[in-house]
Amino acid sequence: MMRRVLIVAYDFPPRGATGVIRVTKFARYLPEFGWQPVVVAAAVRGGMLDEALLAQLPPELEVLRVENRFAPGNAAAGRHAASPTLGARLRQSLRRLFIPDPQLLWVPGAVRAASQRIEQGGIDALMTTAPPYSVHVAGLWLKRRFPQLPWLMDLRDIWSENPTIPDPLTYKLQAAWERACLRAADHVTTATDGQRGLILRSFGIPPTHISTITNGFDPADVPALVPPPDRGPLRLTHVGSLVGNRAAATQGLFAALERLVAQGVTADELEMRLVGVFDAEVYQWSQPLVERGIVQLVPFMPYAQAVGEMTAAHVLLLITANDREGRLSHPNKLFEYFALGRPILALTPEGDVARLVREADAGQAVPPLDVEQIVAALQTLLAEHRARTLGSVAAEATRFARFERRELTRQLAARLDELV
Repeated sequence: MMRRVLIVAYDFPPRGATGVIRVTKFARYLPEFGWQPVVVAAAVRGGMLDEALLAQLPPELEVLRVENRFAPGNAAAGRHAASPTLGARLRQSLRRLFIPDPQLLWVPGAVRAASQRIEQGGIDALMTTAPPYSVHVAGLWLKRRFPQLPWLMDLRDIWSENPTIPDPLTYKLQAAWERACLRAADHVTTATDGQRGLILRSFGIPPTHISTITNGFDPADVPALVPPPDRGPLRLTHVGSLVGNRAAATQGLFAALERLVAQGVTADELEMRLVGVFDAEVYQWSQPLVERGIVQLVPFMPYAQAVGEMTAAHVLLLITANDREGRLSHPNKLFEYFALGRPILALTPEGDVARLVREADAGQAVPPLDVEQIVAALQTLLAEHRARTLGSVAAEATRFARFERRELTRQLAARLDELV
């Protein structure tokens, strides 16, 4: 018997924000495991769009779009700015005013649309996925209005314990929202074991109340393994936004590249492509390297095109924040990197990402601000590239099977089955 789960997700295709991929794949594969999703999402008004993601969704999928007059773009565009414009400063001020985030203004409309759909009948469970964390506030309101409906709360990132929270008062308010949601939800899923452990320590909820469903990759999105180009400079590619604390973590990389330039390395030997959305600091720090042709800053591109960028690289670069978030979280692209079989250079503090890269024997993991280690890692890669000994880390088919999207969605469906 097919059941229905109402999923509240602010970002949803054709929006192209990073967090969209997780919920898109859940919506794609849930029907295979007995669950038909019904999605409540923000209306599409500009921002980063990826129309190709729509083709991955079941044609019969019911999506209810809710306007947010405050934010014309998507959540990612609302949280980050590529330059210190007046609009960016305004968004910074509003983030302090609206807690947990400015998308709180979207919540009443989302709750209204979700309530009307629940009252029509046929909804067996509720799921919310965030950030933005106001989505979980919508879930809390819906749970209080429909207490008989089991609620699964999906946390893709750290909430109140996020080091970007600006002051103690904001932290207390964020923690109060998070505590209320965690206690009201029937089950909580996190994207990493580190996040799960942090919630258990910080909020004392029962261990059986929370489980980990990692991010992953879809074999359908990954092209057949092809060798990287055998001529030209060593190409390292990073796909994903470098904003906030992740932008700050690039200082070590750019300092290491400057040191290599001082040692005589040129754009004929080394090329680094950074693809995504960037804070102003990234443009500033990389400018001398851009002028030398070593660094290329490439704007956001649709998902399928981004996979093509990864495939064209010799080495895949991963940069995380040099803080608690960087230790406890791992970006979705890590698993796509695994699937593509390229060596990985992970600039990350000791934590989940470093552990996974080493367990997979997939490359090197070094602290993001340790210039000496980054220089050494790049010198090793350059030497291997010159000697044509830079190999792949392609693994047997079953090695990363636990990270395939279909398997992860099966785990989600199993959690929903337990709740109804």
